[in-house]
Amino acid sequence: MTAAAPGSHPGLRAADVIAGGGWHPRYVRVLAVASDGDFGFALVDGNGDGAELEAEAWSWDSGQWVAGTSSGAGPLDWTGPVQTGGRSGDAYYAYGRTPGRAAVTVSFAGHRYAVPVSQHGVWAFCRIPDGPGRYRDPTLAV
Repeated sequence: MTAAAPGSHPGLRAADVIAGGGWHPRYVRVLAVASDGDFGFALVDGNGDGAELEAEAWSWDSGQWVAGTSSGAGPLDWTGPVQTGGRSGDAYYAYGRTPGRAAVTVSFAGHRYAVPVSQHGVWAFCRIPDGPGRYRDPTLAV
């Protein structure tokens, strides 16, 4: 799921993650990406074997997507249906593994969002809340 304000920059893409994340293009798999406005999120399998994933926050700066914080997300097989990544800048993000599904529904800030599941069985969500306030992490809707 990629979103940006009309007339602004493009949403985060797997190609941006590979080009700007320092990954070797022969081995890396970008499992899922999501963005909203100037913030993005990517779940990356750096060696292509599922042994150790990276959860990466991205931001739009000076006309391009720039990698921000990155943290180990464990093996792909251990990734649950929803992992709340938390917050990066003004955006909240989450991801999960739901093989065999085409989409999941994520609840956040009083809204529900249809989020596609990638060919790798993984989904990613990134959203800037509509206004100031205290928000709970995104969750899967039941």
